[in-house]
Amino acid sequence: MYFAPRTNHTRPALPLLALALIVLSPAGIAQQQTSGWKLVWSDEFNGTLGAAPDASKWKFQTGAGAAVAGNDEAEVYCARESAPPCRADQPNAYLDGNGHLVLVAVRTGASITVGAKKVVSPVYTSARMTSVQSFRYGRMEASIRIPAAGKGVWPAFWALGQESGGVHWPAVGEIDVMEQWNPMPGAPDKIDGATIHGAVHGPVTPGSETGFLDQSADFVLPTLPSAGLHQYAVEWAPGEVDFYVDGSLYHRTSVGSMTGKELWEQDRGPFNLLLNLAMGGGFFGYPDATTGATPTMVVDYVRVYQPAEKLLGPGWSNADIGGPGEAGSAVLRDGVHTVAGGGAGISGRFDQFQFAYKPLAGDGEVTAHVIDQSSKVAQAKAGVMLREGRGAAAPYAMAFVSPDGSVHFRFRTTRGEIPGEVLYRGAAAWLKVGRVGDVFTGYVSADGKKWEAIGNAKLFVRHDLIAGMIATSRDNKAANTVRFDHLDVTPTDAAFDGEAAPLPGVVQAERFDTGGVGYTFSAEFGEAGPQIERIPDAAGTEASAGGYTLRGLKAGRYINYSVNVAREGDYTIFVRAASAGAGGTLHFNLDQKPLSKPFVLPDTGGEDQWREVKSPTVHLAAGQHTLALVTDTAGASGVLANIDLFAVRPQ
Repeated sequence: MYFAPRTNHTRPALPLLALALIVLSPAGIAQQQTSGWKLVWSDEFNGTLGAAPDASKWKFQTGAGAAVAGNDEAEVYCARESAPPCRADQPNAYLDGNGHLVLVAVRTGASITVGAKKVVSPVYTSARMTSVQSFRYGRMEASIRIPAAGKGVWPAFWALGQESGGVHWPAVGEIDVMEQWNPMPGAPDKIDGATIHGAVHGPVTPGSETGFLDQSADFVLPTLPSAGLHQYAVEWAPGEVDFYVDGSLYHRTSVGSMTGKELWEQDRGPFNLLLNLAMGGGFFGYPDATTGATPTMVVDYVRVYQPAEKLLGPGWSNADIGGPGEAGSAVLRDGVHTVAGGGAGISGRFDQFQFAYKPLAGDGEVTAHVIDQSSKVAQAKAGVMLREGRGAAAPYAMAFVSPDGSVHFRFRTTRGEIPGEVLYRGAAAWLKVGRVGDVFTGYVSADGKKWEAIGNAKLFVRHDLIAGMIATSRDNKAANTVRFDHLDVTPTDAAFDGEAAPLPGVVQAERFDTGGVGYTFSAEFGEAGPQIERIPDAAGTEASAGGYTLRGLKAGRYINYSVNVAREGDYTIFVRAASAGAGGTLHFNLDQKPLSKPFVLPDTGGEDQWREVKSPTVHLAAGQHTLALVTDTAGASGVLANIDLFAVRPQ
């Protein structure tokens, strides 16, 4: 790529005063209100006629457009000190004295060679400015009058991720707040002066140098945007970008919009704002004799806002645990929590990840549904966690899903220990971790109703916990942006609590003791445990206060329950069960000795058709005991039956 030999072309300087007298009318559409936003940066472009833009806020990118910006652009970007064809007496960016920035592209007599030896003439000088300050998330807006449409005229207000560590476009990410293409791509003779364009860009596949083009939309203004000022804005949050023109939302794109192997890179790191007026490119075409001599773009202001309130709900906070290389973030919008986290992961003695959390005193559980995650790194993670504080080596228990679809329960029992793990043999996007005493249990579900225990672990914690959502990219480079919904943090008596149930009374089947010899949950034995299913209480029997049932008990298993018998005597145990087909047989043990004779659970007509089944009479001594439900044989379905509760009643 090279310039044609430079010659001293003579052309009249454009009078700056003429531009100062331009009357700019605001858009006819009401501009977007900024209530709920706090202004953090702006340039109102106040200054004397002909003054350069504020150097503390903007810097120029200069040189041949194809070298500066790619795209086989054919303009030359200039600053005032730039060499010909740029001219100090005809700046391409200046203040008009009326509170506006003027960007003007000026036709020259030069020619330029771009791409595959394509000679482009005429060549324009122009300006490309980038903000000194960088930004991450918030509302970015500008009031702009774009040039009259003409072949090769390409005005833009946009944001570009910073290149660092060998990461370049498109991996740095791009947000096009506003641009106009002339002519339209694929239609070399179509000039559409009423349509503007908004988009995000990133790699079509991991490591690709080709950017995707499908995350974009057009907006047709009711009047030509070259006739007056219009407000162009985006609201940028983790995992999502919304596009506005004059206060009207016309496009929303998010990490969930990605197709194929496209990468969402808008959460990678800080972005710089850009204003530029390109003149032609290989994407859609070049200026010709019909293009105006001085296409002019006028900017009234550029403003950046941050939310006036916290991005998360009341009581919630977020933090980067362990100092990830990429800063993380978390935001709540329309019921969806978006958590973006970098870091080296949660696998060794110390952790690096983004944590959105709230306090949890005592026992309880955290539940969430993982909608999607942006990372394609196999060991990236999205999930829920209970943790003893924000220390990088703190004890924790978490359930998570990785981009490869694998689901895990992972735990660090003491500070600084290498964590243990149970791998779930299946797929799930609903995750839960519960605590009762020192025992922490991970669960998965396909629908948020039927829950299955992955495993549990005993953690040595001395303080209250924090509970919430985690995201980590594992490679400590680009953030993993995860969207969650159905988030719930609840102080509660969860299943597996092991507390002594008073008898006579009702024992919820799912509230069994942890670590029973017949049903230990550990990575060593690979036992996933019984499944826990949440159901509404059935009428006509003693209510199931827990709203859960126990299912999946195979022959030869037993589950322990701590009970406290108020007085010695004879009792009957009524088991509330449901079975589609003949159920299995069971009996009860007391303190590891047989208590009842075996009895059969019948076919109740369906897995949601509940019936109380009476056991043989048993004799209970007063005091605290371990009562065990023992499966002798499986039923027609290969398991005992669905069990909701058992009621122990005196004779």
